[in-house]
Amino acid sequence: MVWSSWSVRDVRQAVLLGAVVAGLSLPGSAAAQEAPAPAREESDGREDIAQRRERAALMAAHFDDAIKMHSSGKGLPILFGGLGAVGLAGSVAGLVSSDAASTDAPPLIAFASGSATMLAGGIAALALPETYRLHTLSTAGLLSQGSIWLGVGLAFDEDDGLARMTPIALSAGFYVSGFLSGLNLALSEYTPVSRLRADRALVATPGSRARLSGAQIASIERDLLGTEPVIPNWAIYLPVALGAVAATIPVLDRDLPTEERLFSGTLGLLNTAWLVAMMDRDHPVQSYQRGLRRAGLRVAPSGPEGSAGLTVSGKF
Repeated sequence: MVWSSWSVRDVRQAVLLGAVVAGLSLPGSAAAQEAPAPAREESDGREDIAQRRERAALMAAHFDDAIKMHSSGKGLPILFGGLGAVGLAGSVAGLVSSDAASTDAPPLIAFASGSATMLAGGIAALALPETYRLHTLSTAGLLSQGSIWLGVGLAFDEDDGLARMTPIALSAGFYVSGFLSGLNLALSEYTPVSRLRADRALVATPGSRARLSGAQIASIERDLLGTEPVIPNWAIYLPVALGAVAATIPVLDRDLPTEERLFSGTLGLLNTAWLVAMMDRDHPVQSYQRGLRRAGLRVAPSGPEGSAGLTVSGKF
């Protein structure tokens, strides 16, 4: 009996030992052995969450401005095109009523060209997606002003010399700026406004930002960065600035009548003031990037050749 009791005990121990060994060899038990790892990942996750929330909060402050720069209803293109149609009708009527050899013909042709550009811009803006309406109207507006100022310059007598230089200089500046604006429109692939609105809703409140994953934050950031133009705003309007400076040169000619000098100076100053207002607009992407730098963060590409997304690094 003693032997039997010891034998049964040995058998039980052997069975238990075998069960333990078999259990350790199963995949589930390997995961159990690695149970402490999630605690470390959880710690890293808290830091990642803090970074994501910081970045999302910075983006939330700039989505409204980005949407305003790329959204437009149909009312503005209709108004823009309507003004162009009225101007075109008036210019054509003037051409029909004037003598073919009249000196009024060249200015009227230039005015008709500018009005036709406005009309075409309004129609194109209605046909294009909402994201590109304002940029289309801006391009058409610059080119239209180039034609209008050209018409003003052609209305001067050839003997007017420097006085004629003011509208011609403005015309050249607007034409070049319009060309750059059109080139920027052709090269830029802006984020659709509908997606910007959806992104704004995702980062609008602390609660919604807390639910975003790293992949979602990276996607939203790419959408915001996608609103930046290929050609900077200052570069587009620089030719107008140079034209406005050249437009004021006749003021220095003391041989010109006072009214002509006053005309040149006034036009130059008005266009300069308009230009300052246009160039002073800070793009949301630039503001966002400055906010990242102030927070000790940076936008950096991740993945192969920087195509897999965006990451943020910094100290918290």
